[in-house]
Amino acid sequence: MDEAQFSIDGGDPLRDGMRLSVRLRYDFTVTDAARLLAAARRLHLDLHPEATPEDAAAVVTCAADAIFTVLEHAGVGEPLEARLAGFTTDGLEAGGFRAQAVIDEPDPLPAGWDCFRTGDVFALPPSSTA
Repeated sequence: MDEAQFSIDGGDPLRDGMRLSVRLRYDFTVTDAARLLAAARRLHLDLHPEATPEDAAAVVTCAADAIFTVLEHAGVGEPLEARLAGFTTDGLEAGGFRAQAVIDEPDPLPAGWDCFRTGDVFALPPSSTA
């Protein structure tokens, strides 16, 4: 995974109840931070067979690390880009990819399709530094 593709602000530790939003806009709720962190570290080892458990513990340390590792393992990011590249002969050329982790999005999306939602679901939350 090319770390430059992801926006990782801060090193927010995982905590139960934390809402994680990734701008491609997937929303998640952390129900067990310790289990998620352990799972993300296992997935890191799956993605990087040359890595050691110590490497995984050093690399996957916070909420953004965990969610991006889960997404990378699921096929979002470079794996998805590689699959989409196969559509060039069908008239689809994939551009770049970017994702951003947002902690405690104030207006999380509900699970499932929400075709009646109004407003801009991709609007950034108000800046806390204003």
